[in-house]
Amino acid sequence: MDKLNDNLTAVNENDILYLASYVGKLILESGGETYRAEDMVDKICSYYGLQSNSFAVLSSILTTIRGKERRFFTNIEKIRMRTINVEKITRLSKLVRDIDKYTFKEFLSQIQEIDEQKTNRFMYTLIGNCLAAGAFAFYFNGSYRDCIASIIGALSISMLGYYSAKLQINNFFLNLVGGMVCSLSAYICFKWGIIFNISVSVISTLMLLVPGIAFTNSIRDLIAGDLVSGIARGVEAFMIGTALAIGSGITLSIIKTLGGFL
Repeated sequence: MDKLNDNLTAVNENDILYLASYVGKLILESGGETYRAEDMVDKICSYYGLQSNSFAVLSSILTTIRGKERRFFTNIEKIRMRTINVEKITRLSKLVRDIDKYTFKEFLSQIQEIDEQKTNRFMYTLIGNCLAAGAFAFYFNGSYRDCIASIIGALSISMLGYYSAKLQINNFFLNLVGGMVCSLSAYICFKWGIIFNISVSVISTLMLLVPGIAFTNSIRDLIAGDLVSGIARGVEAFMIGTALAIGSGITLSIIKTLGGFL
């Protein structure tokens, strides 16, 4: 404990609380599990000789520490935007494991650098979506025509995701519009004679938006005993699926009612 006590006396408890909460917040914002965020917070506080207790859900993380002279400090961080960034989670996890290699200021600087790093460039995301949509078209027994139509749909979805991130559009509304875009792009390709049936193209493009990671994390949280977060993630996955179905259904219903418009 001598080393830990030395670490503690060199740094203010509020600074340690801020650092630990900051890391937990970044984990949740990057799509990490709640138990992972709590574990990161506890490891950082433990290294500086502080007793901590953290509670994380999808929308916030609460951390309380017991400092010197039995004083308690509490901090709550609100999670406003969540994405999937496995690279950021991996870098944060490695950094916390190697915390003894850094001074407090160096460690905080490394965390800020990870936070400020740019996410995957749009072009990489665009290419990945196109390749995935094309592969799904062949997986669902489609032809090269269906593959082309699916790639066109993937381009539309990628552009939608790019601008929605800038505008911070509500996730349910984003997936609702995404479902509409998938059906509309497939129908346009059908009217242009690229494909003869829109089913494969619609399904292949929708697969890009299916909440597979959210559902998997829901199961992992439930297995880890985080019932609140597990149920919340499960409901989120269900709502995303519902939004996709509603958006796609609305577009196809309107097209059918109008009898085609191209």
